[in-house]
Amino acid sequence: MIKKLLSVAVIACFSSSMAQNIELRNHNGTALINSTAITLVDTLENDNNQDIAVEIDATSKFSSSTNIKVKRYELTTTSPLSENAICWGVCTINILWGTKPLDTTDQVPMNLNQKVIFSGHVYPRLKAGTTVFKYVWYDVTNPNDSAWVDVTFDIRNPNAVGIEELKKETSIKIFPNPATNYVNVAITSNEVNKNIQIIDLLGKVVYSNTLAENNSQLRVNTSNLLPGVYFVSVTSNNKSIRTSKIVITK
Repeated sequence: MIKKLLSVAVIACFSSSMAQNIELRNHNGTALINSTAITLVDTLENDNNQDIAVEIDATSKFSSSTNIKVKRYELTTTSPLSENAICWGVCTINILWGTKPLDTTDQVPMNLNQKVIFSGHVYPRLKAGTTVFKYVWYDVTNPNDSAWVDVTFDIRNPNAVGIEELKKETSIKIFPNPATNYVNVAITSNEVNKNIQIIDLLGKVVYSNTLAENNSQLRVNTSNLLPGVYFVSVTSNNKSIRTSKIVITK
């Protein structure tokens, strides 16, 4: 699929005198200063559980342990039947667009230079469309000390995608989900130099495997993983091309 045709544009930088004690970067290492705009282009699948996610690495530059929360603002959508969720330490429940225009995560304590992975999710529910969110990371004791980005999820009808783009389609199916002792990961892709990783919410890689074939199905032992939310990420040439969420239960 056209997974993650990702573009980053700096629209403006508010208050240059304000220190950004929460450093944001995408997975290729590009710094995201306040008001960076991200566009994530993906292709609609015939899967009611399709999960499209943006992942952002957040690193604390506070000199001491600081509690950080994330706010999610709904801005605009052409897909009002879509659902969304955010993961920061734990994940919020999926909610229908408009049900909760502002949502806030639990707080995560962060030490100096500690990195935590954030993810914002859209579940298109079989409908193409464009949806825009603002995500804001902030110090619980001083909400003005914050960092923020705008993310556009551009989910396109596959019938409108060119032949050359479809040749690069990548899909991933994970089952059972939630999982307990094992999980099957089925990948269809024409990308090269693919690698699959399972990553916890703190950014630790708990499983990694190189994929030699275009189409692969793996059975991964998850019995040694702690209960919680993890990300299954497929990369090609060190760039993320597909990410899905998995829940481990015991």
